[in-house]
Amino acid sequence: MSETASKASSYGAAQQDLEVHEGALRAKGRRFAICAARFNDGIVARLMTGARNALREAGAADADVEVYRCPGAMELAGLARRVAATGRFAGVVCLGAVIRGGTPHFDLVAAEAARGIGALAAEARVPVAFGVLACDTLEQALERSGEKKEDNRGHDAAMVVVEMADLYGQIEGAR
Repeated sequence: MSETASKASSYGAAQQDLEVHEGALRAKGRRFAICAARFNDGIVARLMTGARNALREAGAADADVEVYRCPGAMELAGLARRVAATGRFAGVVCLGAVIRGGTPHFDLVAAEAARGIGALAAEARVPVAFGVLACDTLEQALERSGEKKEDNRGHDAAMVVVEMADLYGQIEGAR
C-alpha cells in the first residue's frame, strides 16, 4: 500500500471507486517562508526549530527557507499575507505563542490571530499553516514546543504546509 493510500484510508476517505488526491511530504526544490512572532520568543524559537527540522526532513534546503519576524501573534496575518503575495514561496508557516494572563487580552489576541491566518489560508495562492499556540500556562506551551518532533506544533505546521504545497502543485499541474 502506498504512503498516499495509507494516509487516505487513515482518514476513512479512500474508496475504491473514487479518485483521491493528496499531497506528499516533498519539499525538495520548493521555497518556504516562516513568519514568526517575537513575543514569547523562548517558546517561538522552539517552534521555529521544529519547523526548520520538518522542512529539512521533507527535503527543503536551508537556502530555500526564509524567516520573517514580527512583534507578536496579532501581526502574523498581515506579515504572512505580504510574504505569500510575493509569489516567491510554495508555502508559509505562521508561528507564535499566546499564553493566558490575568486579562481578556489573551482571548482577543488568540482569536484574532486564528481568524486572520485562517482567512489568509483560504484566500492565498499558496498554503498557509497555523502554528500559533494558545496555552493557559507556560508549562503547556513548553510541552507543545517540545524537542521531539511529535511534541512540537511548529514541526506539525511545517509538515502541513509541505503536504499542501505538493497538493496545490498537483492541482495546478506542476510536477
